[in-house]
Amino acid sequence: MKVILFCQNAYAFGILAPIRDVLQEQGHDFLWYISGKLLDNFPYKNEDYTVRTLDLQLYKSDAIFVPGNEVPYYIRGLKVQVFHGLAGEKKGHFRIRHYFDLYLTQGPYFTDKFNELKKVHKNFDVIETGWPKLDVYSTEKNRYDFEKKAILQQFNTDKIVLYAPTFSPSLTSAPYLLQEIKNLAETTGYVILIKLHDLMDPKWIKAYKRLSYEVSNVLFKEDKNIIKSLIQADILVSDTSSVIYEFILLDKPVISFKNIADKVLWDNSKSYTGLTQKVLDNFNLDPHAAERAYINMQFHPYQDGKSALRMVNAVKEYIEIHGVPEERKLSLARRLKIDSMFGKPTKNPFIGEKTNKISAILITYNEDIHINAVLENVKFADEIIVVDSFSTDGTIEKIKEHPNVKLIQRPFLNYTDQKSFALEQATNDWVIFLDADERIPDRLRNEILATVNSSEPTADAYYFYRTFMFKNKVLHFSGWQSDKNYRLFKKSKVHFTEERIVHETLVVDGESDVLKNKLVHYSYKNYDDYKGKMIKYGQMKAVEELKKDYAPNFYHFVFRPFYKFFNHYILRFGILDGKKGVIICYLNALGVYSRYKELKRLRNLRG
Repeated sequence: MKVILFCQNAYAFGILAPIRDVLQEQGHDFLWYISGKLLDNFPYKNEDYTVRTLDLQLYKSDAIFVPGNEVPYYIRGLKVQVFHGLAGEKKGHFRIRHYFDLYLTQGPYFTDKFNELKKVHKNFDVIETGWPKLDVYSTEKNRYDFEKKAILQQFNTDKIVLYAPTFSPSLTSAPYLLQEIKNLAETTGYVILIKLHDLMDPKWIKAYKRLSYEVSNVLFKEDKNIIKSLIQADILVSDTSSVIYEFILLDKPVISFKNIADKVLWDNSKSYTGLTQKVLDNFNLDPHAAERAYINMQFHPYQDGKSALRMVNAVKEYIEIHGVPEERKLSLARRLKIDSMFGKPTKNPFIGEKTNKISAILITYNEDIHINAVLENVKFADEIIVVDSFSTDGTIEKIKEHPNVKLIQRPFLNYTDQKSFALEQATNDWVIFLDADERIPDRLRNEILATVNSSEPTADAYYFYRTFMFKNKVLHFSGWQSDKNYRLFKKSKVHFTEERIVHETLVVDGESDVLKNKLVHYSYKNYDDYKGKMIKYGQMKAVEELKKDYAPNFYHFVFRPFYKFFNHYILRFGILDGKKGVIICYLNALGVYSRYKELKRLRNLRG
């Protein structure tokens, strides 16, 4: 059986890892899919994984295990919802989105509700298996006892309190319990573990980290998996988070604030006050022990640590009876939603013989935020070469984590010099030359492979049109709508002209053409970064202009920047990009002004 372990968020790792273990034990093949945002923190990089849905299309899976709410309809395989929590009262938990063929439920409470929905929709099946994330309660319940004892001795106390709120802005208690948590720590001396969700508002992450610096017995936990903290803690403080049910299944008390469940079977406060007294009361009286027993029976009655095994076996048996679906049939609206989230399916994926090898080349300097993503993006190339100008921000360390990447460090003179050197290092004739902030989407990758390995005659160099990304949103106009550059070419047919030192020019001795699909360009990270980039380019252009021996004047300082702004904002429709258009057009004009300002300075130095 071929299986995809589908991760949209970091919480999926702890849910899918037990399923992965069973797949390994039974000898099944599996492939992790992770969204791009998870790449830097993915804990299983020694296993097969991808960030591309095209790879999922080519993989031809039999089943897809999904702890999230969406999955691409066009990927082959039984689409299996395994859930990302136990909070049935949360909005959307029982919403049928029609993406899944099979729901594997945690316990009777969930099974009954989904079976009722099955009668209505009649397009999925339900099997109760238990929840794999909780298998560790059986296998690791005593694993952290020694460490817990050491923590308690260090702080001379006998209790650990875990604070784990939801990230949802409308439900989270994080803004209101900061002082209450501080009072609890200072009054009782208990150890307080703070575990915030990855999607929590950054300002509250910062605030609770600051609290942990100020109060020694407040410990901010950065672990991606909360299980260790759940097992070590003696009581949980939360709000409307599914972690409440995970904790209750350990048969330990819970305090929540303004929980929205219809039926709250633990200590729930309607106001954000009195935390310290509530903690003391629950430790001394434990008034909700009977309710916890009911929750255990209804939500997750499995204590054997074999939920992942039941899931894998259930899927195998289901496929034996019903076969493997090629795709999930959806309405147009739902297909469009999936396409917007994961990209459209790649038509006619290239599966032919690779008759020509490709070298992917990058030049870098301080590209820490991009390097992992771009190296992952060009993994389909047969050779990857990075020429780095002695980065200082962690770029080098990340490159070295990719064993198939050839790293060369070399001082930077100018772009033409560095790119010419890098091109010489390629051992293959076909070359993809990218900037670190560029990405090749699936359809473009497919087009590249089909072109390079075509049995028909090809051009010697190909332009790529580029989609300019303003942060994570597309900039449709502002002069970028016709932006294109050579990015794929034969090494034997090109060279970089020495007359240009910035925005280097490729000279092609042969035929040129344009590929249909666009490259994605993440050039704009934030205002200061892009401003610095435009000023730097302007200053480097000034070195080129110095050779022309003219003195910049009013025309250059006023008219040329104004025309640059007017051309991009009015004539090239930057006005249609709204505020983004104003910013980009202004900064591009600033780059022109910076060029002549630097030119004037250089001329004065030359005398």
